[in-house]
Amino acid sequence: MTTLLVFDVRGPLAHFRRPDTAVTHATYPFLTRTALHGLLGAILGTEPVQDGWAAIELRAPVRTRAQQLSMLGKMYLDGSNTKTFHRPTAVELLIQPHYRIYYTGPKQAELAEAIRQRRSVYPTYLGVAYALTVPEYVGEWAADPLEEADEEPLLCRTVVPVAAVKRLEPLPDAEYARVGGMLYERVGPGEYRGGVSVLYNAAGGPIRFVPKPSAHLPVRLMGLREGEAGVVALW
Repeated sequence: MTTLLVFDVRGPLAHFRRPDTAVTHATYPFLTRTALHGLLGAILGTEPVQDGWAAIELRAPVRTRAQQLSMLGKMYLDGSNTKTFHRPTAVELLIQPHYRIYYTGPKQAELAEAIRQRRSVYPTYLGVAYALTVPEYVGEWAADPLEEADEEPLLCRTVVPVAAVKRLEPLPDAEYARVGGMLYERVGPGEYRGGVSVLYNAAGGPIRFVPKPSAHLPVRLMGLREGEAGVVALW
């Protein structure tokens, strides 16, 4: 049995910028793994917390809109970047996002205490500094690791890496989608290693799928014993 720290993050908007966009700032459809690591680090006042395992559940539908913002740019003239200017930039925003986070790892006790008391060392936000959020403590739930099942579909509450999915099963009102090119881990300031493709339900509900062992990306499937029923995919 494993105990998972469970907490919610939500806000009026969010933006998790895709690194492959320049003129228009497109967003990933939900909180990324690396952004979550940074949020955990902000709570504790440390570098991004990459130790442990985490799962991300979408508690609201994925809704976006494009908004033109006046962004501060830099002019590189004569080898200097001291001059700045404001430029209108189209930014894709996530509207009314709500995520439930499941975490287990060496920082679990510290994080649970801080989130329970609604305190953090640094401001916590959803991808950008103008999307502030305050993590909301839900509880610490017991969960059991799942044994490998032969062709037995699971109802998973969280997003799941494509590498762990053998076959998707339809669900009423589900809107399955795939996002590729998500950065896997931070190795230094502005430096990242690895990429991952992830399946999610854009309607904000669960995913039903037949699992398979993931060879290159470790994924732990856990069945919840407390709280809400279902399976979560930790990675």
